[in-house]
Amino acid sequence: MELRREKRYSITVAGRYRKGTGVRFNIAIKNLSEFGCQFADLVGRVQEGDDITIRIGDIGPIASQVKWIEKRQAGVQFEQPLHPSVLEHIISEGGRNEAA
Repeated sequence: MELRREKRYSITVAGRYRKGTGVRFNIAIKNLSEFGCQFADLVGRVQEGDDITIRIGDIGPIASQVKWIEKRQAGVQFEQPLHPSVLEHIISEGGRNEAA
């Protein structure tokens, strides 16, 4: 079992990402915490270590770094943790299903 420092929330929220000033790609954000999130990268454009910006619903851009890629799923860490009120807003938009 993997131990994490924060609660993670299983959500589904539309978002998008882009590298630098490049093309934006639509994604579905899931497994959100104040420190990062997971999304499906169906086009396979990001790589581990990439600096990207993410929009989660109407929030962003959020500076982030890709920490891992596995089977077209990407895990990113936010440059700055989300403020608790911002996290709560996103969770309320995407449904609240607290994950262990």
